[in-house]
Amino acid sequence: MTSAGNRPAGTLGVIHVPKSGGSALRAALGQIPGCYTGPLYFDEAHFGLTVLADAVPSPNRETITDVSDLADVVSAHRVVIGHYAAKSLLGAGCGSLALQVREPRARLLSLYTFWRSASDSDRASWGDWGSELMSRADLPLGRFLSCPEVWPAVDNVVTRQTMGYRLSRRSVFGRRSIPSSLYEDFRCRVSIVEWSSRSEDFLAKICAHLGILTWPALDRVNITEGRADEQSVDEATLKQIMRLTRADRTFLDRLSRDGLLPRRSAVDLDSEFEVTAGRLGFRLSG
Repeated sequence: MTSAGNRPAGTLGVIHVPKSGGSALRAALGQIPGCYTGPLYFDEAHFGLTVLADAVPSPNRETITDVSDLADVVSAHRVVIGHYAAKSLLGAGCGSLALQVREPRARLLSLYTFWRSASDSDRASWGDWGSELMSRADLPLGRFLSCPEVWPAVDNVVTRQTMGYRLSRRSVFGRRSIPSSLYEDFRCRVSIVEWSSRSEDFLAKICAHLGILTWPALDRVNITEGRADEQSVDEATLKQIMRLTRADRTFLDRLSRDGLLPRRSAVDLDSEFEVTAGRLGFRLSG
């Protein structure tokens, strides 16, 4: 890898939204000098509730950080990636942000299937997060989405992670808009936004931002291989999925309209959702 020698002002914070292709990016960035990819990789915001973060046992507990410790990481690196909220990255001193996103309904199905395939030992390694949230994926999809406990992982995660928009199972239903002040604050700080289906372009933009002329290949990492046991997704479950991704879909559409995210048609996004559902073993019957 070579560099053009012009490092931009401030560290770039890369927001890794769960099940949005970030693991492959993390592996590639780990090969570039000055890029931080762990072991600190989570903040408390990822878990939704402080009690869930506090209940994570070692060694996973040592991967969770606060803004103060994250600031030490940021000060020593030019890129930092993790399951961090934008607020944490900015509070730790990042000068700008990068965000890779996935069609929100497809992301939700992937998360559910990924959790469904997790071993008992893996779930136990996350404490209450594993026993109270991940374990609910043993239920059929509709019942899983109806569980109040799982909201930190399923309720408009992109919007909450990027803008600190505190949605919950009690408030998301019927909410169609995002406060303009939160959106504008985020828009002013984000430098790169790309779809997970264009991960190579996302990596290229990060490297261009850093003045790097060549970069590692982007391999497939942490792909969801589980199946949903050929579950039939009825109309009621589809409505749940739509409600739990409503703010995210509005957010991504607004980023596209503002020229920050490449525009995709509704047909294209519906196709990604349908293809993902089929690959993971769901039959859409609604």
